[in-house]
Amino acid sequence: MGYFLIILLLVAGLLLLLMEIFIPSHGLLTVGAVASLGAGLFFAFGRSVPFGIGAFIIVAILLPLEIAFGVKLFPKTWMGRKIMLRARQKTAREERSSAAGLFALEGKEGVTISACHPAGVADIEGARVDVVAQGMMIDADRPIIVVRVKGNRVVVKEKAS
Repeated sequence: MGYFLIILLLVAGLLLLLMEIFIPSHGLLTVGAVASLGAGLFFAFGRSVPFGIGAFIIVAILLPLEIAFGVKLFPKTWMGRKIMLRARQKTAREERSSAAGLFALEGKEGVTISACHPAGVADIEGARVDVVAQGMMIDADRPIIVVRVKGNRVVVKEKAS
């Protein structure tokens, strides 16, 4: 087999492997790429050992570079935009909670409806709120104060009498 056909097999194998990154073929393109690269290297070593070693070194260098390039480029393709998750956007503190009114409760006072060990329910300014006790358990019908709100988690402590 001539040098041109051997190089053509190697290039075809590298291209098929690059195509596998961008086209979902369930591994068919990878099988073709491995077969093409294997045949190209087999015939390269059959032609001459130095040519085979040179072809092997070139493939060993280009293969990881090609995969890194494909993985880096994939999110910018039409398929990548459909599959990949978008980067997380930072939001304002008030927008992070699904119950936006919870942040207004910070520093407010209320009364526990159920015992909090550590989670329970409290009445804070006329609203039933799921709360978490900071530190020790809090019995029902005890005065509390909201220490902090983080996401949907309202942390309370017993108000000093």
